[in-house]
Amino acid sequence: KKRYFERFGVTNKKIKISKKVIWIHAASIGEFKSSDIIIDRYHADFYIVVTTTTKTAANYIKLYYNEKVTHQYIPFDIPFWCSNFLNFWKPKLILWIESDIWPNMLKIINDKKINCFYINARISPKSYKKWKYFKNLYSKSLNTFNKILAQSLNDLKRIEILSGRKIQYIGNLKLSNNN
Repeated sequence: KKRYFERFGVTNKKIKISKKVIWIHAASIGEFKSSDIIIDRYHADFYIVVTTTTKTAANYIKLYYNEKVTHQYIPFDIPFWCSNFLNFWKPKLILWIESDIWPNMLKIINDKKINCFYINARISPKSYKKWKYFKNLYSKSLNTFNKILAQSLNDLKRIEILSGRKIQYIGNLKLSNNN
């Protein structure tokens, strides 16, 4: 309840940002864990903002990553609120992790010509069946990404069928070694 305003693209953080901003969006704690290798490698050189949708993920980030990243809840997918968020943080690079697709936010990111990569991309068989009914919206949303990197060959195949794009396979980041 205390941070509800963040869902409108507003922050109460009083921050002086002197580095380029990387924004990582990971809906939940499981998706966030995929970003560990990225955060460890880049937090010293970039200001990293992480958005999630769950309180559990927010608490986990505060407990284990508070010195490396700033957490904010992603705004609701309303164009004005998405613009508020992007105008405040001014990210130079966006890393979208796993499966949480926000069509309006992605369109605005594309309109602002911000580099945006969909990494560890996945779509479950159940979601695949649902997205088949909204294939045009899914395809249009995914066409906003500069590059899409799938976490499995099955995900690659499903995403290519729905999006009509050629994507790459990188494996599951959660299983990567941070050495």
